[in-house]
Amino acid sequence: MQAIFVMKMTAIKSSKRLFSASLALVSRDFNAELARRDTRRGKNSFLWFTPEEVAVVEALSKIIVPSEQDSPGIDEVSILGESAITSLDKMVAESPDRQRFYSPGLLAFDRWALKEQGHSFLELSTDQQTSLFQAVQEKYDHWWAQTSAVAKVQRGLNAIFHAGRGVFHAARLYPIIRNDCMQIFYTSSASWAWLQYDGPPMDKGYCSLTQPRLSEHLHG
Repeated sequence: MQAIFVMKMTAIKSSKRLFSASLALVSRDFNAELARRDTRRGKNSFLWFTPEEVAVVEALSKIIVPSEQDSPGIDEVSILGESAITSLDKMVAESPDRQRFYSPGLLAFDRWALKEQGHSFLELSTDQQTSLFQAVQEKYDHWWAQTSAVAKVQRGLNAIFHAGRGVFHAARLYPIIRNDCMQIFYTSSASWAWLQYDGPPMDKGYCSLTQPRLSEHLHG
């Protein structure tokens, strides 16, 4: 039994090495661009993001938390505090774990846009950007919905197959940037003002999850 266990562990380690080597091989140009960007970090007004990444992050954040006629979006965060992109930049700069996802993920959105539309992500219309983001969400939901050993192997194959197009890295970034943007918005003074949140306890609660609670003086 011990011999079988050792053989399995050896096979797993070999597979991981093969996967890493294969991914690096098909991602040489991608990795070269990441390395170029790394040399420019911290040399502009942001702690981590490069100018190219700032532009893509801003576009993505507006898709995740859009400004609408009857509700504020992530753009309005800066009205009562620092901008959302500044907050997100600090979060990434202080988290090596986030950096592993943001760096390749943001580049991946550009690469996939070029493959699918023939233009960089920023050159696409808002509708095209939104469609691409939704496609990334679908890829994430499909690839990570299954947790079996077979599904994990399939994810590895997908990573190698889609590495040059950027789809895999964009899909890995999707849940992280979505959650980070939501966190920044819903912990901002702008969202608190819109929700009429006056600090705990909220004795009357929320009548609606989509409408702010009206101030007491409006009810007379």
